[in-house]
Parts: sequence; C-alpha cells; structure tokens
Amino acid sequence: MLAIGFRFRRAGILLAAVIILAFSTGILLLVLAIMRTTLSEAPEVSLFLKKLLPAGNCLCQSSANFDCRLSIFAATQDVPAGEDLAVAKDANWNFDFARDGENIGLRKDQCGSAFPGLFEDIYRAVEFRLESNESISVQDLDAIRLSRGMVRAMVIEGKLLVIESRHMDEDHRKKGLAILHSIYRSISAGAGPTPNVEFVFSIEDMVQHPMQPLWSLARRPQDENIWLMPDFGFWSWDIEDLGPFDSVVEQVVRNERERPKEDKIQKLVWRGALARAPKLRRALLDASKDKSWSDVEVLVEKDSDVSGNYMSAADQCNYMFVAHAEGRSYSGSLKYRQICDSVVIIHKMQWIQHSHYLFVASGPDQNYVEVERDFSDLDSVMEHFISHPEEARRIADNSIRIFRERYLTMAAEACYWRALLKAWSSVSFEPNKFDQETQGPARRSRGMRFENFLLLESNEQMDFEWNKRVKGV
Repeated sequence: MLAIGFRFRRAGILLAAVIILAFSTGILLLVLAIMRTTLSEAPEVSLFLKKLLPAGNCLCQSSANFDCRLSIFAATQDVPAGEDLAVAKDANWNFDFARDGENIGLRKDQCGSAFPGLFEDIYRAVEFRLESNESISVQDLDAIRLSRGMVRAMVIEGKLLVIESRHMDEDHRKKGLAILHSIYRSISAGAGPTPNVEFVFSIEDMVQHPMQPLWSLARRPQDENIWLMPDFGFWSWDIEDLGPFDSVVEQVVRNERERPKEDKIQKLVWRGALARAPKLRRALLDASKDKSWSDVEVLVEKDSDVSGNYMSAADQCNYMFVAHAEGRSYSGSLKYRQICDSVVIIHKMQWIQHSHYLFVASGPDQNYVEVERDFSDLDSVMEHFISHPEEARRIADNSIRIFRERYLTMAAEACYWRALLKAWSSVSFEPNKFDQETQGPARRSRGMRFENFLLLESNEQMDFEWNKRVKGV
C-alpha cells in the first residue's frame, strides 16, 4: 500500500510539473506574441492580440486640456505676479507674414504683438516655481545625470557654450546640434542683452526623470518641472524630403500655387509606423479600414528603406484631411501636418508641446478637429465634413492663418527661445563664467564655445564633458 501511495504521489507531482510547465510555456508564448505584435508593422493582426496590446506610454482614458486663455483670441495676458516677464506689445506695429515671417530679430515688444499665447507654458513654468518658492539651483542641475540625448549648456554674455553632452547615436547627436543651432540663431539675432543662464535639455521623446528641472520637447500635464522648448525639426530634421522646416513650408506653398484648392483629394491621409504607439495607431487603422474617405497606410521599414506606402510631408498636403497620432509621447510630425492648407484631425492628446495652447477645437476660430482617443467617432466626423465642405474650408483657413503664417514661423520660434531664456533666468541661478578650481589670471572659462564644439569629431560630440577635457582625463 505504501508503494502504491508513493507511486500516486509521484505521478501527481509529475502531473503538476507538466501542468505548470505547459502553463508557463503558454504564458511565455503569449508574451512573445504580444511583443511581436507590438513591434509589428503588419496592418492585420488577430483581434485577440490586438485587445492585449499595451498602451505604451499613453494613458488611454485621459487627455490633456489646453488652457487657451492667452491665445491670440484673448483680450489680455496674465503673467506671474511680481515678475517682469510680460512680453510688451507695440501698439503701432502689426505682424505681417510676408514681411516678418522669417525675421528672427523681432524686438521683444514686436514678439508680444505678433505672438500672444505663444509663451503660455513659459509663464506656467515660472508660476510653478514662484508658488513652490524654490528657485532652480546649480545643485539641481548637478543632480541631473546626463543620459542619452541630453546636453548641458549655458549662455554667458551672449555666447553659447557647451558643458556636457551625452548621445546614444548619430540621430541623437544631430538632434542635439539642431537645438543648439536654434538657440545660437535666436540669441545672435536678438536685440539687447541675453541673460546669463545655465540649463540642461533632452531631445528624447520623454525624459527619464520628469521631476527634475530641464528643457524638453513635450510634457504631460503633471510634469510641472519640465520647461518646453521648440522641436529640433524647426532647424532641420535628417529625414528624406524634410530638412529645414522653412524649406518644407516653401515646397508646400509652391505646390498649392500649382493646384487649386478645389482639386484637393477629399480623403483622410496618414502615414506612420505602428510600433511607436501600437494600440493608439492601430485604432486609427481600424477606424479607417475600408472607408471610402480613407488613405490611411502603415510605413513598413525594410533594410532602412520604407515600403511603397511612403508619402512625403508636402505630398500629404494634397489631401483635404490629414490625420495625426501621437507616438511614444508626442510626435514631431504634427508641425508638418499643420502647414497644410487642410483640416488636421487629431485624437485627444496627452502630450503638450510649446505651441499647443493655440489649438481651438470648436467655434468660429476652430483650427483643427478633435476626435476620441480610440477614433470611435472618426467615421461620423469624416462623413460630416465631407458633406459640409464649407466648414472644412473654414477650419483649414484658420489653421493656415494661426499656425503656418504665424506661430510656426521662424520669427515665432526665435521669439520663443529668447522668452524662454529670459524666464529661466528669473527663477534660476547666475552661472559661473570661470572654473572655480582655477584662480587669478590663469583661471579657465567654463564650457566650450558652440563654434568650437561644432568642429569636434562626431564621436567627441556624442560623449563630451568639458571639465574632463580641459584636465586631459
């Protein structure tokens, strides 16, 4: 009897082991299938796996609300009490796109007259510091461990200097240089003195530690320590058919002159990769599948090339409706869609960029169309605007007037950079011009002038630390 009982127990243990092994294998295979689907650019996947796709960095049940109280349509601007940060206005001067759109040297009062509402997030960041009664200290910056895609720099007596840079690859390095170029251009063209400031910025889609005070391309509403800066693409983006932003604008305008507005393709266009936001972007794919109004396609990368679905930013402007979807966080493609004389359709967004406060989702000044984050109302929205072309034309005209011909101009970008530097200096420390470890006539200036930094080899720019370089470490 004991032997029989022992055999039963052993059989039970073996059976349990087999069940556990089978269950574990099943879980592993499911996880692998989800991972493969997440990274896949194939438009068709099983409904079961689609439901299990992770939302990534998107909080799919919420979205950011934009306070447009400072927009171009508002009568007044509120600024942090006690701070001389208000951008004064020149009552005798008006912005003219043809004359001033590329003028990167507008005076402060001209910036205020031309771009009310552009500086909203700057005021928010200053207000947050004033309310917390905590200025930004050198210790705060020292506590930021620079990782991939980050640069520490300063402006001293109108000169831009690089202190440290960390980049993972060439893409990071080029984007970091583009930001530095934009800062250099804005301070070089500005009238009057530029405040002395020291700062850290990141060109990653999202920062690893949003509780630290640094400059970023986008933020969530809760990331109150983050200061927003313009996208690197305003200088240039090393992608086929893009390059300098103003060059893309020129191409779009040339195309429009040759093509009447009435000849625009009455469909919704979108091109993008699924892997950057699989759940969100697959929802767009599903909502537009087999619709007569749809030209929504996935870009599939093969050996560094894309499939035949590729369409340049300028060519997408041939469509009356252009869709936009966020990526890992924000998506740098939005500004290229906003320069189209088209209706831009965007889901409820969760990531804020520096110019988002100018969005108007309804009313006579509406300049884009907002749909649900899962695109569940996309079909009804498209059917409405296709049958009401006069409404679509009004929204497209508003978008051109506000974005392409004002808030996305070179002039607006330069004004924003100078306002950012001014505001940061008001709640930050005065940086040291000289290395504190050296004294007297032989003391060393901190940082490397940007002009010299540009001449370094690529590998040196990717892993640069001024302090170690001067010490020969």
